[in-house]
Amino acid sequence: MEIKIPSIPEQQRFIFEQATREAIRQLEQNLTAPTVQDLVIDESQYSTEHLLPEGRWKPPHADVVYAYIEQFKRHSDYKTDKAVAEFLGFRGNNAERRLRAYREGSESPPFGVWRRLLVATGRVPQEIIPVIAFMR
Repeated sequence: MEIKIPSIPEQQRFIFEQATREAIRQLEQNLTAPTVQDLVIDESQYSTEHLLPEGRWKPPHADVVYAYIEQFKRHSDYKTDKAVAEFLGFRGNNAERRLRAYREGSESPPFGVWRRLLVATGRVPQEIIPVIAFMR
């Protein structure tokens, strides 16, 4: 009895296709997220440069960081600083300390971390990067 096993490139392509289908499903589900309007600051008092794409963005004011994180905690399953830090990709013993530093303004969040929060809170769309080719 012979068992035909797909080649590694065929297996990789299958995994890529499945992940892409799942991503499309998630993007469509994102469109049905509820609207929440309980931000505790007046955003018109701050620059909107923290919403711009990489290369043009400026780090957000600490008041904005604090308000966005607190609103995120109120309306998600991530209710603690530790949970938010993990969601944003922080690992290790100083994860909560780093988040606190961003909220207090002693440090600015890196673009990738900030962008993840913006996407999760519906403030900017998810960036989709085109695949040029399946290069081997």
